[in-house]
Amino acid sequence: MLVFSYGIPKSGSTLAFELAKAVARLGGHRQPLLPEALLPGGHKVNFAQALTAEALRGLAAAAEGRILLVKTHACPGPDWVAEYQALAAQGLVSAHVNHRDPRDICLSLLDAGRLARSRGEMAFAEFVTLEDAVAGVRRYLGEQAIWAALPRTLKLDYTICAFRMAEAVEAIKADLGISCPNWLVRLWVQRFAFTYRNKAVPARHERELKPEQAAWLAREFTAWLPRR
Repeated sequence: MLVFSYGIPKSGSTLAFELAKAVARLGGHRQPLLPEALLPGGHKVNFAQALTAEALRGLAAAAEGRILLVKTHACPGPDWVAEYQALAAQGLVSAHVNHRDPRDICLSLLDAGRLARSRGEMAFAEFVTLEDAVAGVRRYLGEQAIWAALPRTLKLDYTICAFRMAEAVEAIKADLGISCPNWLVRLWVQRFAFTYRNKAVPARHERELKPEQAAWLAREFTAWLPRR
């Protein structure tokens, strides 16, 4: 079965992806790097930079007989969604959709923007102001909604993956139908996997936003924030 691991950039998506890969590996499902014909871009992990129905069929064929994880930040179009739905009905494809408080994503995007500009890199360099980050996250949330509406999706949360990892691992194991020791998954991800990590603090918006900024972001992201 082909499993897409999707998340908004800087939402903890790499951590969620590595957790799922570790569970799959421990369940006997190797995660070899796929050929560039299937996943163009020259990435060091199985990362789908663009989504097409044809590529989806090829990836599903490559995953036949095993669980294969593919990470992506891309937004699926109607043709891809239709193909995904057909394959999901046959039990050939599923998805993990990673969520994070959009206010924290904004702050992480600003961090990434500062780092990119200091290195002369293009990725994330456009996020200079909080206004830039809010506009980007609002766009990303529209894309996330498309993923969340797909069949056979598992919702994962950054706070749980990062700070209650055993709970996240149990959810992934149940979703993939794999039994393995949680401590081995944690060991692999914490010691060997590349997960960026960055600041790795929960609810950073509560400490880093000024009161007027916090009020503004609460209004901007009302529909995506937990109700109290």
